[in-house]
Amino acid sequence: MTIFGNRDSSYGMTPMAGAFPSADVGHSFAAPVTSMRAFGAPDIRRVVLRVNGDEPIVVGSAEGRENAVRIAREMVQHIEQAATSGEWPQIDERFIRPGAIVSIDVQREE
Repeated sequence: MTIFGNRDSSYGMTPMAGAFPSADVGHSFAAPVTSMRAFGAPDIRRVVLRVNGDEPIVVGSAEGRENAVRIAREMVQHIEQAATSGEWPQIDERFIRPGAIVSIDVQREE
């Protein structure tokens, strides 16, 4: 017995006759992927530290979102370790008061 809404139910899994073109026609059902980047262009992301009342500081860049997020998380750990020990973290050639940090952003490079 099959109950509607059960994840194991096959209800709705069989297409109606003529609802879709047959597979031998060569149609693809996947929607085309649109991108603002040129085909083959690298997806470069930059990691930006935003400080209250100051210009953003680029602290790194990487190809791909996952790599940039990893850099951002490492920066968060660096800031937290310094703040825990009562120090101001050194970022680039600056010492920044942890309370002045607004955010760490991952952005597409323009």
